[in-house]
Amino acid sequence: MLSSFGAARAQDPIFPPLEPVPATTLGVATPLDDPSGVAMQHFYAQLVATARGRAQTHIVVFGASHVAGDVFTRVFRHQLKASFGDAGLGFLVPASPWRDYYNRDANISYSAGWDDYWVSRSHSRDDGVYGLAGISFSSSSKHDWAKLETARKSPFGRTASRVEVYYWKQPGGGDFVVTIDGKHLKRVHTKAGTAGPGYLALRVPDEGHVVEIRPRGNGLVTLFGVALDRDVPGVVMDHMGINGARAATQLEWDPRIFADHLAHRKPDLVVLAYGTNAIGDDDDPIDEYERRYDLVVTRVRSLAPKASCLLVGPSDRPVQVETEGTDGGKQLSFLPRPRQAQVIAVQKRVAARYGCAYWDWAKAMGGDLSMVSWVHADDPMGTPDYVHHTRRGYERIGQLFMEALMGPFEALHPEVYGHPGATFQPEH
Repeated sequence: MLSSFGAARAQDPIFPPLEPVPATTLGVATPLDDPSGVAMQHFYAQLVATARGRAQTHIVVFGASHVAGDVFTRVFRHQLKASFGDAGLGFLVPASPWRDYYNRDANISYSAGWDDYWVSRSHSRDDGVYGLAGISFSSSSKHDWAKLETARKSPFGRTASRVEVYYWKQPGGGDFVVTIDGKHLKRVHTKAGTAGPGYLALRVPDEGHVVEIRPRGNGLVTLFGVALDRDVPGVVMDHMGINGARAATQLEWDPRIFADHLAHRKPDLVVLAYGTNAIGDDDDPIDEYERRYDLVVTRVRSLAPKASCLLVGPSDRPVQVETEGTDGGKQLSFLPRPRQAQVIAVQKRVAARYGCAYWDWAKAMGGDLSMVSWVHADDPMGTPDYVHHTRRGYERIGQLFMEALMGPFEALHPEVYGHPGATFQPEH
């Protein structure tokens, strides 16, 4: 599909619009694609139980930079919590591995001495020791610290009644101390004969808390994250993104740790939001991409067989082309990216193969070349790299996703959601 302002043939480049595009016209209602008709059944049933005060609903979202920035995810996380209750901040990394890694509700601060690792060109580790978020932090210095605090400004994530530290047990491992609200509560020994995941769970009053972790300087301490949860009905979401990631990035994590951590979180819905980076990998044969993507989805389905599964496709990412202008200068123009349609087709096939639902992000933007309109809107919804969105753009996408996610639920359960007597009314 061509952008709304382009009537050119698909093989012809299009140019930025002469006049800004009205931002209010951007975005297309795009329902979930679910050939099985039951892909979201478990998730929806859990939401009903949560609305009736009998359960929590736990969502785990994996992705790349669209997820790591936590604007897209914040939109539907907040709306679900507003409707069904707030069961806590969920799983958090103890420090920001890069500058624009966010949880928009939590408050995280840390010392500069931690060694951070994630699958990337410059920060990978050979042993694959990454936690649930695909990230790990290590230090042997008693001067290092990491501090996590429940929300101060956000209306969500303001309290926690359970604090759980995810760490790595290993030969020669050092100790770390956990302090909550200034009180020294626990010293943890990570030294063990056999390496493996370790957990420290603490019960605390259901109120705001500051959790601080400090190595004791007697050996290497490796941390994966801290979960701040509540023992009340409601929604909790773990969102975890890695800049530049592909779905196959998950295959480089130690499978034992991934399996143990995912089982520990007991998800009711797993969302895999990958593809925008992969559509630029022109030297990667599409059949090899499908093989790896299949492996990733297979692993998630096998580790969380009861959970609903939702695959989210790539955003529109046009090819930028410099062409000769009428004045002899260079002018930027755009072509559709051929691999974009191929990746989306693969993801839809894999989704159908494993009983997952699928949401087409690019289609929700308007299809091929729609990013040009989003960048050149009167209130820009895309950034000048023609890959990412602005805050408003991510909020628009988050709202479109929320409507797709909850449209079928509203039709099935109007007594719970979406009518004047229900707990939550979607924003328009």
